This record gives sequence, structure tokens and C-alpha cells, in this order.
Amino acid sequence: VLGYAHPLGATSIRPRLPVDPCPAHHSAFARALRPPSHPVLPRSSQMRPDGFGARRSARATMCAQPADTPERKVDKISPRLITSRLTKAESLSAILDVYKRHGSSFNEINVATAWSRLGKARATGRERLDFFRTEEHTLLQLLQHTDRTIYRLDARGIANACYGLAKFGFAPASTTLRLLSAAAMPRIAEFEPQGLANIAWAF
Repeated sequence: VLGYAHPLGATSIRPRLPVDPCPAHHSAFARALRPPSHPVLPRSSQMRPDGFGARRSARATMCAQPADTPERKVDKISPRLITSRLTKAESLSAILDVYKRHGSSFNEINVATAWSRLGKARATGRERLDFFRTEEHTLLQLLQHTDRTIYRLDARGIANACYGLAKFGFAPASTTLRLLSAAAMPRIAEFEPQGLANIAWAF
């Protein structure tokens, strides 16, 4: 204990607090006094709805995704199976949905088949315009995919892609059609008569 003189002459006794020789304890105490670095959620948002009052962590609550926005599942399958699914798809939406689901597995043959099927799909002019507006982003992705694979296409693939793109009528495809034309010129001797007719019709 430590004694000291009171101003009025009386002597008071004040206990001396023990000194902790471990600096780690002081660091832990200082960290405990710091404000939290993450936002503290209200107490009501940390309570479970089952009535037992167990708390969810703030990170789990903030990172939870709404149940009404499911993510589209992307499947990786063989190019041959993709061609089969494209051939069986009838509507514009069904054909493009194959690309949405399996686009990462598309090869150059799948790309040419997709445009050929889109060009042959039955739809009125108004239905095509509505489809262009609603699916513009995905169609532009398919065009970019086509541009990357053009020079791996054989003569038949080039002819099918040209015919499908021209008949489909998607205006931004004009650049891709020019690239297809440039790829076809050095290989003109490889085309069959039907392929040449398809290319001539496209341009």
C-alpha cells in the first residue's frame, strides 16, 4: 500500500494495483477497446427466426444472397452433345439457351451450327426484333465467340455461318460476315456448290 498526506492533515491509505509484467495482456486489452472494423448489425437482424435467440454472424448475414435470384447453372459437356441439342432446339429462345448454358464448351462447329439454326428458326419479323432487343447482350457474346473461332472453321462451317447470320438479320453481325468472307477467299476451292451458293446469297 501507498500512504500519502491529506490536505487536512489526515493520512489516507490507497491500495497499489498489481502491475502485469506481460505486455501481451496490455496489447489484448488495447485491441478490445478498439471500435469494430465491420458494421454492427442491429440486434433484431442477428436473431434466428426459430425463436431460440441464437445469433448469426454479421458476415453471414451481409453475404447471404436473396432466394429469388438464382444463378444460371453453366454445364460443360462435349461439343458433339452440344450440336445434338442445337439441332433439336426449335425456337430462337431454345437455341440461344443452349449457348447460355454451355457457351464455355462451344467449339467452332457449335458456333456455326448455332447461327445456322438461328437463321432457320421460324419467327415473324416482329418476333425477331423483340428477340434482338431482349437477347442483345448474349447475341453479341456469341458474335465475339464467332470472331475468335472463324479461322478454325472448315469450308462447310464458313458457309453455314454466313447463311445463318445473313438470314438471321442481326445488324451487328456485319463485321463478322466480313471476317467470314476474308476467311473463305483463300479456301474457295474447298467449297461445294451448295456452300458457294449459301455464301453468294449471304452477300
